[in-house]
Amino acid sequence: MLIDKIKNSFKDKNIQESVLTTFINELDHFEIARRLNEFSTEDKVRIFHLFNSDSKRQNLLYETDMDSRMEIQETLDKNYLANLLDEMAEDEATDIIKEHSNATQEEILSKMEKQDAEVIKDLIQYGEETAGGLMTPDFNKILWDQAAAEIFTKVRQELNSDTQPYFYVVDNQNKLLGFFKLRDLLNAPASALAREFIRPKTPKVEINDPCEKVANVMSQEHLSILPVVDEQNIIQGVVTFDDVIRVMEDIASEDIYTMVGTAKVDPFAKKTGSKIMARAPWLFTTFIGGIISAWILGIFDNTLSEYTAIILFIPFVIGLAGNVGIQGATVIVRGLATGDIQEDNITHIVKNEILVGMLNGTIFGFLCGALVSLAAEILLNTDPLLGVVVGTGIILAVSLASLVGSLTPIIFINLDIDPAVSTGPIITVANDILGLAIYLVTAKFILAAF
Repeated sequence: MLIDKIKNSFKDKNIQESVLTTFINELDHFEIARRLNEFSTEDKVRIFHLFNSDSKRQNLLYETDMDSRMEIQETLDKNYLANLLDEMAEDEATDIIKEHSNATQEEILSKMEKQDAEVIKDLIQYGEETAGGLMTPDFNKILWDQAAAEIFTKVRQELNSDTQPYFYVVDNQNKLLGFFKLRDLLNAPASALAREFIRPKTPKVEINDPCEKVANVMSQEHLSILPVVDEQNIIQGVVTFDDVIRVMEDIASEDIYTMVGTAKVDPFAKKTGSKIMARAPWLFTTFIGGIISAWILGIFDNTLSEYTAIILFIPFVIGLAGNVGIQGATVIVRGLATGDIQEDNITHIVKNEILVGMLNGTIFGFLCGALVSLAAEILLNTDPLLGVVVGTGIILAVSLASLVGSLTPIIFINLDIDPAVSTGPIITVANDILGLAIYLVTAKFILAAF
């Protein structure tokens, strides 16, 4: 409804620009940013300029999808863009500048205020999904020998600004000594020095810690802000929960899209051609898997022609093995993402997942094998030995799928590959091929032996 109203207004040739400006600015600009990909490039730029404040334009740029953001920025004068980014929070401006080429980054930074440009240059060097990439350099820094009365006076002078409720106490070398909350300050004697009423424990994260660890520390410590320190314990900035939530949502979405083999970033905002290009390689992987499966079936042509009933249970065996493999991989990937899996428990969890998969394979193998043996002569007019083939095939195929599904995410991490790929089409196809091969090898061996 919102998008239709805007599009209809743009189509009205008789509408005055002032009326259109008023109309656009009465709408929720955050909602417009979320749906901006549904407009043409020309209309995106028009909406951007119809906003009556740079604040709204900044929010539109930051909250919309990357493609729309880049399309708008390409039409802007670099001096204006630099001024616009100058007025944004440094961490948000950094996220936008990172999307540009190195040459464009240098050009924009050269036109920004020197102090802001230096801060952003420092932030750009950190990974987007690390504490350093998430942090903001603006925080309440208190020297260890400042008196409570002096600190409180400073807080009162800054009441009109967005004062954070946490204060971080540092020594003369900016090394983090501790922190206190606003209520600690209010309860402290006026003459007390900052070092005398800091909290005994200071939760913190290091500058290269991943976003998942930052989220875990926030959750465990029930804090909405965390200090970020370097290897020398020198505080560099703070991470706020809203930035963490935003990145965690992006990571979760990227993992889900990776699992199904589609675009990793803003899939709803992509054009049809881009969607096709993003998904085609994954579909081609499935095609290759089908060719390999057909080749394997060809190898066992003699066995299949003699015992055609084996074919009936191929989808069942590879489907069961594939599901078990995906279950193991998903549990490991999710555990890695949430931080529940660490170096000290990863071996135990992987072994447990493999054991669970194997036991499930054994249970279903015996159950299905017994049922097939009992029904073989009555329903399929074939030898009850088929039940042994199916049961053994399930046990072996599921066990291998469990092993592959549980170990692949760990292997991918060691190779610096997104572990979410281990639950995607590539591993699914690999499990299907392995399950099919094991089932047919098992069938040939058992039928030849008996």
